[in-house]
Amino acid sequence: MIPSVPPVAVSRPLLFGLLAVGAVVAVTASQPTASFAAGFACGAGSVFVLSFLKGSRSASSEEGGGEAR
Repeated sequence: MIPSVPPVAVSRPLLFGLLAVGAVVAVTASQPTASFAAGFACGAGSVFVLSFLKGSRSASSEEGGGEAR
C-alpha cells in the first residue's frame, strides 16, 4: 500500500527541483533546448512562488479566524 503524504510537502520540493533542473539545462544546452528549458524553469518558478503565497494566506486565515475579540 502507498503511504499517505500531504500534497504541499511533496509539491514544493518537486517544483523547486524542476526549477533548478530547468535553469541548469537552460545554461548548458544548445539554443532550441535552452529556450524551452528557460520557459519551463520560469513556469515552475512562478508556480513555486504562488504556492508560498497561497500557503501563507491560508495559514494566516486559520490563525485569526477562530476567535472573536
